[in-house]
Amino acid sequence: MTATAKQPKRRGALYYGWVVIGVAYLIMFFTAGVSQAFGVFIKPMTDEFGWDRSTLSLAVSIFAIMSAIIPPVAGRLADRFGPRVVLTIGVAMNAGGMMLMALTPNIAYVYVVYGVIIGAGFGFSGHAAMTALISRWFDRRRGLALSIASTGLGTGQLVLAPLATFIVITASWQAAFFITGAMSAALIPICLLLLRRATPDVPSDLVVSSEDVKSEPEPPVACLTNEAIRQQMNVAWTSRSFWMIASGFMACGFTIYFLMVHMVALATDRGISPGQAGTALGIVGGAGIISNLVIGGLSDKIGRKHLLAGLYFTRVVAVVVLIGASSATHLYIFAGLFGLSRANGVLVSASIIDHYGRRAVGSIIGYLTMFHQLFAAAGAFFGGLVYDTTGSYNIMLYISVAALVSGTAASFFIVEPRRQRRTEQVALPA
Repeated sequence: MTATAKQPKRRGALYYGWVVIGVAYLIMFFTAGVSQAFGVFIKPMTDEFGWDRSTLSLAVSIFAIMSAIIPPVAGRLADRFGPRVVLTIGVAMNAGGMMLMALTPNIAYVYVVYGVIIGAGFGFSGHAAMTALISRWFDRRRGLALSIASTGLGTGQLVLAPLATFIVITASWQAAFFITGAMSAALIPICLLLLRRATPDVPSDLVVSSEDVKSEPEPPVACLTNEAIRQQMNVAWTSRSFWMIASGFMACGFTIYFLMVHMVALATDRGISPGQAGTALGIVGGAGIISNLVIGGLSDKIGRKHLLAGLYFTRVVAVVVLIGASSATHLYIFAGLFGLSRANGVLVSASIIDHYGRRAVGSIIGYLTMFHQLFAAAGAFFGGLVYDTTGSYNIMLYISVAALVSGTAASFFIVEPRRQRRTEQVALPA
């Protein structure tokens, strides 16, 4: 580590970190975008096989549980050895699993393929390894970099949800699974070729500082031992801000999986056409693109916690609109507001790095993702169970409002760290 700053290494006129962001964007586009489109398949599959919605929703809950178990492991592996292999494994599992879903013969198969295989793939290619990757290349513009990568999620929904709906309507749900999986498989060589080992010189402008974290220089992340990771995890576990961030993120997980899995079915139950419901999924993605592009860079300038609270409250308003929705117009308004609220993942990742630095960021984000996904499992499953029991999603909608109000309140109790300028030279494997 040196006391003087060096300019980032460039390939030609382009800092290679932006190439890394491009790959991260594509990973989010295909893996996260495809997983968020599962609601398109709920009615076609339940109609063909005669399953209850809670029966099929259990597959999404297994998916969420697997993607909760894996991130702490994926994050630690990314911290120790670099995120390239971790992300490539995740992409391969997602792509292979989606293609295998085209062969579905029974519900047990869905539980294994979608729940276990794709769920594990999502865990390996999700926030933990992704944040570890981006934090190695960006510091001063970290929020912007995270935002650009995260727009892949919104773009994936904007493109893949309507595409999957179109394929289901014109061909079959089996064809929709296979085609989206084959598209995802194209990412495997891209990850192997472009997420190479690298030695970026990353200028830093951030001192790790919060209510209980002392400001001190960070060693190169690639040199972290298991003991160093454990020590940094203990710092997070004993921090009030960590648990306030986690509280909102758990509310996010519960509501996002309930809404994304059951939104199409809820809409068609109210007389809205499947095509209009698929369009609404695309609107969620489009609004998410706008929000992600604006929020990350804005938070670099004005801070993160108030923006985070604002996003959770926006989702409260969205759910209230959905409670009374009776037309496609209402559904589109909900979708726009809901999509705007989905930049919270960028703020959560950036806030964790603000508070605890790049040391063990993959591990810390991994545990946060675990909490998010465990509550996501509950949201997906209980959404189906409540519908099967009561014939309506209203109880789950009211619970979602309460959870998001609590997440909004928790965000105000995050203690934002002091930002001071410093510089360091790091050499990290990608």
